[in-house]
Amino acid sequence: MHINERGGHTTVIEGARDILKALRKIGIETAPGIIEGNVKARGKSVKLKRLSRKAFEMVVVVKGSKQTFKIYGENQGGIADIMQDMKRREWNVQETIDLSSER
Repeated sequence: MHINERGGHTTVIEGARDILKALRKIGIETAPGIIEGNVKARGKSVKLKRLSRKAFEMVVVVKGSKQTFKIYGENQGGIADIMQDMKRREWNVQETIDLSSER
């Protein structure tokens, strides 16, 4: 899947498509990062780390591939709702870690 968002790297792993579509619907911008292959994973997982009040790092692992994204936006309630929906879809969702200096 190719998307037109921030950054020059536009390839997205298959498992991240639905998450990115949902984030885009609520006005969240994304910047896809490098794809890693041959990742030993048994299921699907997504992990968020808060970098600042408006920025997160999101790591998606699915089918032996891993990709890191930067996501930008103020709708943190919407992001939390999307992550809860991923849990209902049997994704392993790890809690957000606050790395920002604005704690």
